[in-house]
Amino acid sequence: MSAEKETVQRVQGGLYHLQRGLTPFVEARMKLAHGANWLNYASRASGGTPNAPLDAYGLVKTMIDRWRETFDDAFGRSDKHKARNFASMALEARNAISHLAIGLQDDEALRYIDAMHQLLKLVKAPAAEVAELKKLYDAQRQSGVVRAPASEAAATPSSASKPAQATLTLPQSSSAEEHSGKALKPWIEVALPHPDVIANRFKEAEFAADLFAVDTGHASDAYATPTNFFGITFLTEGLRRVLTSGVQRLSGTGGDPVIGLQTSFGGGKTHTMLAIYHLAHHLSEGGDASRLAGVAEIVEKTGARKLPKPKIAVFVGSADGPDVSLKIDKGPKVHTVWGYIAWRLAGEKGLALVAEAEAARTSPGSRVMVEVFKLAGPSVILLDELTMFARQLDDDRFEAFLSFVQSLTEAAKMVPGILIIGSLPESDAEAGGERGKAALRRLEKVFGRVQSPWLPASGDETYEIIRRRLFQALDSDGEKAREETVKAFHDLYKKNAAEFPPEAKEQRYLELLRLSYPIHPELFDRLSKDWASLEKFQRTRGVLRFMANVVGVLWHSQTHDPMITPARVPVAHERVRASVLYPLDPQFGSVVDKEVDGEGSLPSRMEANPSRRISQLRAATRSARAVFLCSAPLVGQPNAGLTGQGLRLACAEPGDQLAIFGEALRELTERATYLYEEAGRYWFSTQPTLNRLADDRAKALADHDVDDAIADVLRRDAATKGGFDRVYAAPDDPVTIDEAQALSLVMLSPAATHAGKGPSKSAATDAASDTLMRCRSSQRRFRNTLVFVAADEAGLGTARDVMRKAMAWKQIVDDKRLHDAMTTAQIADAEDKARTNRDSAQKAVRSAWSHILYGVKSDTAGKPFELEHSLISSRDRAAIPAVVYDKARADGIALEKLGTERLWHALKPIWPEDREHLPVSELTDWFSSYVYLPKLRDRVVLETSIRDAVAKLDPQFGYADSYDETSGIYRGLIWAKDPPQPFPANAVLVSDAAAKRQLAEKAIAGPAVPSGSPVMPGAPPSTTDGKPAPAQPRKTRRFYGSVDLDMVRPVKAFDAILNAVVMELQRTQGAKVKLTLEIEAVAEEGFADNDVSVVRDNARQLKFKPESTGFED
Repeated sequence: MSAEKETVQRVQGGLYHLQRGLTPFVEARMKLAHGANWLNYASRASGGTPNAPLDAYGLVKTMIDRWRETFDDAFGRSDKHKARNFASMALEARNAISHLAIGLQDDEALRYIDAMHQLLKLVKAPAAEVAELKKLYDAQRQSGVVRAPASEAAATPSSASKPAQATLTLPQSSSAEEHSGKALKPWIEVALPHPDVIANRFKEAEFAADLFAVDTGHASDAYATPTNFFGITFLTEGLRRVLTSGVQRLSGTGGDPVIGLQTSFGGGKTHTMLAIYHLAHHLSEGGDASRLAGVAEIVEKTGARKLPKPKIAVFVGSADGPDVSLKIDKGPKVHTVWGYIAWRLAGEKGLALVAEAEAARTSPGSRVMVEVFKLAGPSVILLDELTMFARQLDDDRFEAFLSFVQSLTEAAKMVPGILIIGSLPESDAEAGGERGKAALRRLEKVFGRVQSPWLPASGDETYEIIRRRLFQALDSDGEKAREETVKAFHDLYKKNAAEFPPEAKEQRYLELLRLSYPIHPELFDRLSKDWASLEKFQRTRGVLRFMANVVGVLWHSQTHDPMITPARVPVAHERVRASVLYPLDPQFGSVVDKEVDGEGSLPSRMEANPSRRISQLRAATRSARAVFLCSAPLVGQPNAGLTGQGLRLACAEPGDQLAIFGEALRELTERATYLYEEAGRYWFSTQPTLNRLADDRAKALADHDVDDAIADVLRRDAATKGGFDRVYAAPDDPVTIDEAQALSLVMLSPAATHAGKGPSKSAATDAASDTLMRCRSSQRRFRNTLVFVAADEAGLGTARDVMRKAMAWKQIVDDKRLHDAMTTAQIADAEDKARTNRDSAQKAVRSAWSHILYGVKSDTAGKPFELEHSLISSRDRAAIPAVVYDKARADGIALEKLGTERLWHALKPIWPEDREHLPVSELTDWFSSYVYLPKLRDRVVLETSIRDAVAKLDPQFGYADSYDETSGIYRGLIWAKDPPQPFPANAVLVSDAAAKRQLAEKAIAGPAVPSGSPVMPGAPPSTTDGKPAPAQPRKTRRFYGSVDLDMVRPVKAFDAILNAVVMELQRTQGAKVKLTLEIEAVAEEGFADNDVSVVRDNARQLKFKPESTGFED
C-alpha cells in the first residue's frame, strides 16, 4: 500500500475512534440539556436520517453548534478554547477525508490525528479509544514529518556572519501544496545581506550615486574603486550599450561620440556615467578592463585588441556655482567650463588654446575644441546636472554656455577617441523654474542632434540591480535552497490558479521569483512601478533605500519567512515607517498607526485572541500591510486598489490557508475607518470612510430609539404567527392584552429581559406572572393559553449594538445632502451596508428573544401557578413566533394532537361525580384556564380528541348534541361512533353510565309503530281486543346513493362517508354493501399523451372495468 493511502487510512481510523470516544460525552451533555429527545437537537450532515445515532461529523458539529448552551461549561477555563479548537480541527479532518480530491499531506494528517487525540483526552473518553488514537498519532509521526525542535527553530546568528543552520516548518494548511511537508529555509539563512545593510552603516545619500564625490575621492567604498563598483553593479541592457559604445569609441573601432542620458530623478543616469568613469579611470591607470566584473565580455564582443589610457574630464553642474572658480588640483583657477575641460584633458597647453575664450567668458567654438581634443588624445567627458548649472546663469553667460555645449558635441564627432556623455532631467519639474525649462529645451535640441539613444534600467534588470546591491552572491547551498523555495511558491500559484493573478502560474513568473529572490516579485513590481511614480521616491534609488531598511530590520528581528512579500514588510518599524511615509501625504502616518501595522493598530487588536484563525498567521496584519503597500501610491487614480487575487499574491506563502486573508480583510473593511472597497478592490485613503460616519451616528442614537426599532422588528415578526392563534409584539403593558381561548404568544418588550437557564426571578418573569394573574383590572381567566418569549440580557446588548449600526446606515442612505457629496460607488456601498446591517439586526433580535416562559401547576398550596422555562438554542432562526412554536411543540409544551387516553387522564379527575354530562364549551374553558391541563393549540385539537374518544369501541364517555332538561333525554346521543362535525353549540359529553342507561331504555322500548300501517302478508292476526291486529310496516331492503367528493381533500371526505354511512349499513346482520367509484374528468385543451398513458396503465393495475373505463374525444 502506498504511503499516501496509509496516511488517509490513519485519519479515517482516527475518525472511527473519535466517534466511539465522543459518543458517551456528547450524549450525556445533550441529555442534560434537552432530555431523552436530545437527538432532535443534534446537528447532522445534509440528508442524514433523523434520530439515527450520530457519526463523527454529527458529534463534532453538535459540539460546535451547541457549544455555548451545552458544552461550554463542561471544560475548565484553560481548556475551553483548546477543546473548541480541537473540535474545529476534527471537523476539518472529516471534511478533508470526505471531499478528498488530492492526496492528504503528512503534516496535515498529523495535525488532524493530534487534534482528535487531544479532544478525546479533554472529554475524558474511554481509555481504549484514547490509546488507539495515540497509536495512530505515533504511527503517522514516524512515517511523515518530524518537526524541528523549538530551540532549533529559534536559532539565531550571533553576528553578521552567516547564521547557523535551522529549518522552517511550513505553516499548517489545507491548501494543496506539495512542499508543505518539507522544510523551506528562511531567507535569512540563504541570502546574506551586504555588511553595510546588516550593520545599518549606510547613509541614505550613498544610494544616490554621486559623480562629483567619486571624482574628488569622497565616495564610499562601494563606489570608490572600479573593482568594488562593478562588483555590486548589474550590467543592464542600457548600461551594456553605453559601455560597448564607449569601448568602441576609445579603441577607434566605432561607437558613438555623444551619448545622452535622460530619465526622471533616480532613474540611473549618474550610475551609468559612473560605469564609464570607472572603466576610463581603470584604463588610465594601466588596468586590464577584462578584470572588471562583466566588462571582459563587452571588450571581447567589440573586438578591441588594446584599449588606450584615456583622459577624463568630469563636470557636475551642482558642484560649484557659476560665480565660483572651478577648482583644479595643483592647477590654475579657471572660471569657465571650457577652461576647466581643456585643463583636465590637455593641461596647460589645452588651457592655452582656450585662453582668449576663458578671459572673454565666451564659447571657444568647435574648431578650438577640436584642437584641444587632438592634443589630449582619447578622452572621456562626463557632463552631469547641466540644466541645474545653466539655469543659474545670466542671459549672456546662459547663451555662451549652451553654445559651448553645442560646439563641444560637434567637435567630438570630428576627433576619433572622444566620448561625451551628458545627463538631462526628464521633466520640467526637475529642470526647475522657467530658466531651467528653457535650458532643458535647448540642451535637448543640442544632444538630440548627435546623441546615441540610451535605455534606462527596466523589467528584470531592476531585480538584479537591487538584489546585487543588497545581498551577497549565493553559494551552492543557497542556490539549492532558493530553488526549493521559488518552486514551492510557483507550485502554490499553479495548483490554485483561480486564487492568484493569471500571470503567477506562468513559467515566466517562476523565473521572476528566481531573479528577485529573496524579495518577492510582487513587492519589486509595486515599488519599482507604483511607488516609483511618486516624485519623492526616485525610482531605483528609492527602491534601494526602502528595501535596505526592510532587509536590515527583518535580518535583526530574525524572521523565519521564506521570502520577503509585501505582507512581510514591517511597516510599523520606525526605519521602514519613515521610508514609507516620506513620499506620501503626511496624513498617512495616522492611517498606518491606526489601521495598518503596529501595537494598538486595528489588525493587532483583531489578532489579540490567539485562538482565532486570523491570529495564527497574523492574517489581519499581513493583509493590511499588503493593501497599504499596494495601494497607497495610487490613491485617487482609476482602478487603484488591490484585488482579491492580488491580495493572496502579496500575502500567501506555501502552506497558508488561502481563504484566511480574504476573511481578515473583510473584517478589516467592516471595522476600519480608512480602508475602502469598491468593485472588489481595496485601498487605504487619508479620508475617513462611511464606516466612521456610521460609527459616529450609531453612538449618537438614543437608547429608547434603538429599543423602538427593535420593537418594530418584533411587530414585523408577529405577522408570522407560526402555530399561534394570536401574537402580541412588545406590548407596553402585557397585562392589558385580551383574554384568549386559543394558544397565543406574548413577545415581551426589550425592557423585560431574562438571564440564565431557568425561571429565576427577572424582569421577564415579573411581567409574565403579572400578565397571567391579571387582565387589565380583573383576574385573568384564561391562563393556560399564554406563552411568553423574552430577550436574553446579553443577547439584547448585542442586538442593540447591531441595531444601532443598522439605524446609522439607514440614516446615511436617507441623508439627501450627504448623497450630494458621495460618489456613485459610495452610495451603492452605503445601500448595501444598510441592507446587510438591517438583516444582521433582524438576526440579532431573533437570536436575543430566546427565553420561553409559561405557566404550570404549582406545588405550593394556594399558589395559582409556577413559571417554567425553555431555552431556544438554534442559531439561524426564522420569525420569532414560528421558532417559539416549533420549540414549544418539540418540547411538548404546545399540543397539536391530544390522544384519547391523555384526554381521559386529564378529564377523569376533574369530572364532578354529581354531573352526568359536561358541556363541551365548559370543557374548552377548562383547558384554556387551568395550567395543570395540557396546553392545546386551539379548540379543534380538543374536539378532535373528543371525537376520537367517542368513536372508540369501548369509550369512557358518550356524546350528545344537546340535553333536554325537561325530558332528561340526551338528543343525538352517540356511543362508539363518530360524532358530527362541527359540534353544535350545546354539545355535551355524557358519562358512560348515563349514556348506557339511555341506550338501554331505548332498546327496551323498541321502535314506535305508526297507526294505519299496512299488515305484512301472512302475519298472524292480533287477538288482544278481538280485532285483527294491524300488519307490521314493511322494512326497506335496499339503500343507494351518490355524492360528489371534495377534490381538495377527497381522502378525508371518503373517510367520513365510510364512517357515517358504510359502517352504519354494515351493522345490519347479513347486509351486503357494494361500493362503486365513478370518476369523470374533462380537459378543455385535451389530456397530454404522457398523462393518458400513465392513467391507462394505473387503471389497468387497479382493475378498473374495461367496458366502462377509457378516454374519448
